Amino acid sequence: MWLCTILRRRTRCVYNWPATLNGDLDITVWNLIFGTGFWPNTKKMNQNFRGWAIWLIVINACILLFSRCANIVPPSGGPKDTLPPRLTGASIPDSTLHFNSHKVVFTFNEYVQIDNIFEKLIVSPTLKRTPTVTSKLKTVTMVIKDTLEANTTYTFNFSDAIRDNNESNPIQDFQYVVSTGDYLDSLQVRGYIIDAESGKPDSNVSVMIYRKDIDSVVSKEKPVYFARSRGDGSFWFRNMAPGNYKIFALKEEDRDLQYTQPKELIAFNDSLIHLRDQNLHDLTMLLFMETDSTIKKPDELAQEPPPQQEPQEDTKTKKEKEEDEKKKKRHPIVAVNMPDNRQELGQPLLLSFSKPIRTMDSTAFLLTEDTLYKKIPFTASFDSTRTKLSISYDWKEGKPYRLILPMTSVTDTNGVQLAKADTVSFSAKKESDYGRVMLTLQLSDSTKAAVSDTMHYVAELVKDKEIKYHGKVVNGTWIQKRITPGEYEVWILMDRNNNGKWDRGVYYGSPKKQPERVVSFPKKQNIKANWGVKIPLTL
Repeated sequence: MWLCTILRRRTRCVYNWPATLNGDLDITVWNLIFGTGFWPNTKKMNQNFRGWAIWLIVINACILLFSRCANIVPPSGGPKDTLPPRLTGASIPDSTLHFNSHKVVFTFNEYVQIDNIFEKLIVSPTLKRTPTVTSKLKTVTMVIKDTLEANTTYTFNFSDAIRDNNESNPIQDFQYVVSTGDYLDSLQVRGYIIDAESGKPDSNVSVMIYRKDIDSVVSKEKPVYFARSRGDGSFWFRNMAPGNYKIFALKEEDRDLQYTQPKELIAFNDSLIHLRDQNLHDLTMLLFMETDSTIKKPDELAQEPPPQQEPQEDTKTKKEKEEDEKKKKRHPIVAVNMPDNRQELGQPLLLSFSKPIRTMDSTAFLLTEDTLYKKIPFTASFDSTRTKLSISYDWKEGKPYRLILPMTSVTDTNGVQLAKADTVSFSAKKESDYGRVMLTLQLSDSTKAAVSDTMHYVAELVKDKEIKYHGKVVNGTWIQKRITPGEYEVWILMDRNNNGKWDRGVYYGSPKKQPERVVSFPKKQNIKANWGVKIPLTL
């Protein structure tokens, strides 16, 4: 049809036919090209016109073909752009003294964009109102909304928020420093944030510095200086003024730069940091979570208990109440989580019940050993929820076992017993199914100088962020047998109070104390069945 429209216009100009022929024009054009002709002209005229029309079809087909090819196949060649934008100028140069402007325009060598600027821009000393940052073509414009303090050095750290348009290559740690006074402050504080319980560095932790030295300042006021830890846990304050400061770190939930939530992780230094004419390096801060009972700010300690609430009216529907009654009448279900039905040596058999158990008659249980079903003695105990039952016995390697729970042996809190007797059949593992570890620990000279001679150490084997095996290091050695094969991390707990477990710190409380520290070693240990591994470590 598009061809007919073109030819209609073309042929009307050439032959000047009347407008009354428009109704049959498309058929007419088609006949002109492929038929014997419509006009009472000579045969030669029709042949010329037909040839012209065919060439028009060929040309349009070629144009259509090449245009589609251009849309499908992208241009190739040339290396990928991996270079970040480069600053070529600023309306007010970096390191300017007597700065008194509210607007700065940065110009780059290519088109740029900004990424998550609200989260990434850090201004020290902190401002009440965050500057507005926008990008356009090759420029980034920053508008400062607050009045800057006199004789103060300000640092605007954009982190990696400025990127190019093509490949989003970021400028790492882009920073702009100015002073409202006669000189630039230049003192620095550097350190690391370490998760105390795992010994691993923690990133994106807010590290805050205050001029006041009271404990509650971290819950009531914004910091003077502020930075965030990087992927390796490091933080870096630059262009600080001389003085005495309190330093505090916070893994926030609400990003308000105040310690107000019980589940926020914190880290603190035991004493103030003193900056005079030397920088402070290698400051290590241990991150931990206080227990809910200890995170009380001083002005909250005297608060009255909340008033008693009136009992709420039962709003359940009749159908919901009927369903609740059905649940009460359902029989408890017993489950065993035992891969391949093979029981771990030296560990109790664990039974899980679908509902809490009120009474249990363990004398009605029957535990038998080997194929002769010889009855054997055992001990049984519930956990605090009364849904987990431990059956303890000195399992013999490779032996088959069977545990029978009669229907009337357990009763849940609704007075319902088992629907029928349950039987659990399994075999104990063999010693050859396990691996062994001998760990030796030596202290470096720096550790000996920093740690008390009375410090105790606990070795821990960790898999999937869970401590699977642990034990005290005695005379520099720890031996662990019966280890399930797999890859494990090795942690060393510096057990200050010798209780064999990690203890959290206390900030709001007396006495204030740091958490116990765990040191993790990056190399994973591959423990194989029926194989021993020696692990020499230096702390």
